[in-house]
Amino acid sequence: MTQDSGHTFRQAAGRFASGVTVVTTRGAEGAYGVTVSSFASLSLNPLLVTVSINRSSALVSYARSVGAFAVSVLASDQQDVARYFATSGRRPEPDGFPGVPIEASETGAPIIVGSLSWFDCVLEDILPGGDHEILVGRVAAAGGGTGEPLVYWAGDYRLLTTEMRPEPVEGRASTRSALAADELANASDGLAVAYHVLEIGPAEMLDALNSIEPAIAALAAVRGETEDWDRLEDLVDQSERLVDHPDDFNRLALLFHNAIADAAGNRVLQATLASLGQVQSTHYRDRGSAESARAAVDGHRRLLAVLRRGDAEVARDEMSKHMAAVRRQLQIG
Repeated sequence: MTQDSGHTFRQAAGRFASGVTVVTTRGAEGAYGVTVSSFASLSLNPLLVTVSINRSSALVSYARSVGAFAVSVLASDQQDVARYFATSGRRPEPDGFPGVPIEASETGAPIIVGSLSWFDCVLEDILPGGDHEILVGRVAAAGGGTGEPLVYWAGDYRLLTTEMRPEPVEGRASTRSALAADELANASDGLAVAYHVLEIGPAEMLDALNSIEPAIAALAAVRGETEDWDRLEDLVDQSERLVDHPDDFNRLALLFHNAIADAAGNRVLQATLASLGQVQSTHYRDRGSAESARAAVDGHRRLLAVLRRGDAEVARDEMSKHMAAVRRQLQIG
């Protein structure tokens, strides 16, 4: 790298568009916060997030002293909030932040009212990161609303517009399909976070699945098409070859059930099943065996045969039997 490498690096890094967050904490001296773009989700199990804070920022020591911080993801109409918290030389505010409404959840760290989403965190660790410190937070609570995000790109705040979403060569229909898939993924991730916060266990998770999966199978039997059943058959064939590889088998088994939900064509059921799948994967990995995997393959083949026949009530009954067998095989009471 040349002597100009610092400038070149900043230019290159500035071309990466990111969301804008405010990281806050509250100590003995009052509330304090800084604007941060280097925020990331780290883990779903356990629920962990990270933020990178300049080592010279007082927020690091304040968060360390109280063992907590919050991350507020700013909405498109909160540019003034971003600029306020990006101003240097501020001191902790005993009465809160002037002109910025806040609220608190589990840890007492300030959460920006009106933010697109927020994460209330217990400080899990602080890791070195060159001229920054990386705060790792265990999420104690999370929430948010609807709207468009505030984006930081090329040294300035931007709004997300349709001009930022290029149209693929397949046309507008493909764009709508991709956006719908993204929306479903976001919805299921949000539900999964809620389940982890609530510490949903295997029995409660299976109770929910026992209620919704038969309904999904009944809808799929009526609405599914040949290409849906071909996709399911391919997933069963792949999973049968991987019964001795728990992680790969579980991934394919969950994809099989999600594909049935896709055939059912109901987004509420799709998002709910996908979110429960994130909880399932942990419990199935811990309790499953090659024997239970082989039994699941047999159950999936019976389900597929029934779905191809297009009989909703028979499909509902077969799925109920399959879920009962899963409960027995995993020894979940």
